[in-house]
Amino acid sequence: MESQRSGSVISLLSLADGTTSLYFSNGGGIIGAGGNAEVAKASERFVALTESYYPGMSMADGFPLPAAGIIQFYVLTFAGAYTAAAAEDDLVSGKHELSPLFTAGNEVITQIRLHSSEAR
Repeated sequence: MESQRSGSVISLLSLADGTTSLYFSNGGGIIGAGGNAEVAKASERFVALTESYYPGMSMADGFPLPAAGIIQFYVLTFAGAYTAAAAEDDLVSGKHELSPLFTAGNEVITQIRLHSSEAR
């Protein structure tokens, strides 16, 4: 899940093997956050939720950075990469079909922030 804040892109990476990290395009990030149990649980829920969404997504032909106000989702599978995007305001409202995925991704970010001192 990627978003843009103040000209910087924030990328959340959650993988099925528990790898969880948060990257910032202006440098830095929080790597290895999945080593914390609470982060791992939130990340596992986020990854599991993608199973019901990626079949309705488009195949990704690249990984462009999201525009301001847009949340970009990428789901990497053995069959390829899938993508979908939506306006953040629509996702926050809870009325967009991707809102539950957005909420789950934000829960991972919240847990990373709460436990970032434990990440490597």
